[in-house]
Amino acid sequence: MTAAPDAAELRRLTLVLGMAGFASTFTMRLLDPLVPTLAGEFGRTIPQVAMMATAFSICYAVGQPFLGPIADAVGKARTILVSVAALVVMLVACALAGNFETLFVLRMLMGVFAGGIIPIAMAAIGDRAPMSERQVALGRFLTIMIVGQTAGAAASGVIADHFGWRAVMMTAAGLAGIAGTMVLVVLKPRPDAGREALSIANAIDRYRSLFRNPRTLTLYSLVILEGALIFGIMPYVAAILDDRSGVGATEAGLAVGGAGLGGLVYGFTVRRLVAHLGPARMVLAGGLIMASAIAVFALPFLPWWTAIGCFIVQGFGFFLMHGTFQAQATELAPTARGSAVALFACSLFCGHALGPIIVGALKVSFGASIALLAMAAGIALLGIIAPRLLKL
Repeated sequence: MTAAPDAAELRRLTLVLGMAGFASTFTMRLLDPLVPTLAGEFGRTIPQVAMMATAFSICYAVGQPFLGPIADAVGKARTILVSVAALVVMLVACALAGNFETLFVLRMLMGVFAGGIIPIAMAAIGDRAPMSERQVALGRFLTIMIVGQTAGAAASGVIADHFGWRAVMMTAAGLAGIAGTMVLVVLKPRPDAGREALSIANAIDRYRSLFRNPRTLTLYSLVILEGALIFGIMPYVAAILDDRSGVGATEAGLAVGGAGLGGLVYGFTVRRLVAHLGPARMVLAGGLIMASAIAVFALPFLPWWTAIGCFIVQGFGFFLMHGTFQAQATELAPTARGSAVALFACSLFCGHALGPIIVGALKVSFGASIALLAMAAGIALLGIIAPRLLKL
């Protein structure tokens, strides 16, 4: 980049990339409220259907080491456009799926293409926004993206209860189509961008330069833990609320969507938070806030609607921590930013994939409350040790 964009250009960039991120996050939490519904329709157990979250996350993670170098070589705008278009195709195919196996495979493929949107969009912001404005720009991007997460979870349950789960997939496909059109019309490749040819050798060189930074391995390890501790809970929220209160997909969607509302609070206050707290205290506060919210959700005697408040608080705490981690990731290797952010996302979704397995095993062995309290303790510990390990 030869010159920083002006404020209006940066806002326009953030809006368009945010809409692409909206489409991706809308699909990400789409099935969480539908786990009991799909289990009943296809004659599967709750853990079997919940494994779709793990499958999505594994494919999201596995695609990142390839998508990062591709974006660095052919351009981030082109990579995002192709990924959004493929996401539309996968969502329509999911709506037409005739059996559980087909839906499972399509959900896996969806993870690959969803992975070509948010990490690459973050890298694009890193390319075009100076460091002094980057965490604020990323915070605004996250605000739009979080609306997608909130809407995906909340709307999924409501639409499924009234029109069926297939209508949920078609709704998501329509929204992704709108986002793809915006990317095509507005987001253009940078004419001054210096790019190396796409090759295995160049990709390996980028990753070598990335891991020469001693902070790289530490940050990625912490992000794996973050993903496992936080997102391992989400596929079980609907089943937990059903067991406790007998509520359905609509109520579960409102609870899971609460995390997005907490993220919106973060997005609207990110500039003040960065100025008054700073990175170290944001990570610490985020861990302790999340732990407190999950510990309250672990109490089995509370009415179902208290889960909404718990996840609003949890969502705010998550973005306090994760927003800081994201900003750090954009500076690990400025000459290979697409690769750096892609591996950051790979780490997060490795945690996504591992988390439901851990929570499922704890839930079967010790019950839901103990499983949730164990996750809360881990999140609190992560918030305490991460700033020290990263030397924030």
